[in-house]
Amino acid sequence: MQPTVGIDFLAKNITHNSKNYRLQLWDTAGQERFRSLIPSYLKDAHCALVVFDVTSTTSFEEAEMWINLFNENKNGDGFVFLVGNKLDLEYREIKT
Repeated sequence: MQPTVGIDFLAKNITHNSKNYRLQLWDTAGQERFRSLIPSYLKDAHCALVVFDVTSTTSFEEAEMWINLFNENKNGDGFVFLVGNKLDLEYREIKT
C-alpha cells in the first residue's frame, strides 16, 4: 500500500508599508490529481513559484504545464518564478 500524499499548505498575513498581504504556499508535489483545485486559488494570485527537480527532466518538462495553468488563471499582471531544486546533488539531468 502506498502512503497517502496530500497538499502541504502554509498561510501567513504580512503587513508591508501599511498594506496587508496574504501569503499562501501550496505544495502539490506536482501531482496531477490536484490540478482541478488550482484554478480557484490562482484567480487572486499575483505571483507563483514553480519548483522543479534538476535531477528529473520530466519534472522540468511538467513545470511548463504549471506555468501555463498560472498564466491562464492569474489576476492581472501576475508573474512566475521558476526554481530549480536539489542543486546540492551531484547528479543532474537539467544543467544551467
